[in-house]
Amino acid sequence: MPLAVDHVFICVENPHAAERALADFGLQFGRRRIHQGQGTANACAFFDNAYLELLWRHDDDDLQSEVVRPLGLWERVRWRETGASPFGVALRSENGEVPVETWPYAAPFLPEGTNIPIVTPRFMWHEPLVFLYVSQPPVRAPSERQPPREHRGERRRLTRVTVCGPEAPRPSQGLSMLRGLGVLGLKPAAEHHLELDWDGATSGGFHDFRPAVPLVLRW
Repeated sequence: MPLAVDHVFICVENPHAAERALADFGLQFGRRRIHQGQGTANACAFFDNAYLELLWRHDDDDLQSEVVRPLGLWERVRWRETGASPFGVALRSENGEVPVETWPYAAPFLPEGTNIPIVTPRFMWHEPLVFLYVSQPPVRAPSERQPPREHRGERRRLTRVTVCGPEAPRPSQGLSMLRGLGVLGLKPAAEHHLELDWDGATSGGFHDFRPAVPLVLRW
């Protein structure tokens, strides 16, 4: 598989309530950040091979800037009001090859001259925001930078991501290609939610975090 999931994000309206719901279940959050110039802030829970990011609005002016607007983040952080997809999926290339077309996002928090390749077409906020990200799996981070990776008493691997929600009339070419490659699942549903599988979801366990977080976790 040339591409693997690096992380997924979920836009939440009330970050404290969302993080508390996940923490009460047993997830550990290990890193928080403000994305200067983009208008968002986050909290992340790390698995061996990927991580889950809660994302919320931090600065409305930055979110509506000319650079950031094509991502649809302004619509995504207000998804219950706008109907936008509140999800993002970051992919890392395992062999340096990228089989999908992208456009460059000059993220304000990155060094000048660098960008994030975006798969989702500009302003197409009814689809999840899919992008490429250069990083290593959390398990391979240097020991001094290792985030906590135990959740409900065990280390976990993220093995499947399925984006659920009202179907768009026609998925973009990049999203269709990724679905065809098996990198990302898409499933019609009455309302937006994300299904994540831990460790192949072989035990039959699951937890639905709605309405606090539009997330169903299976393990």
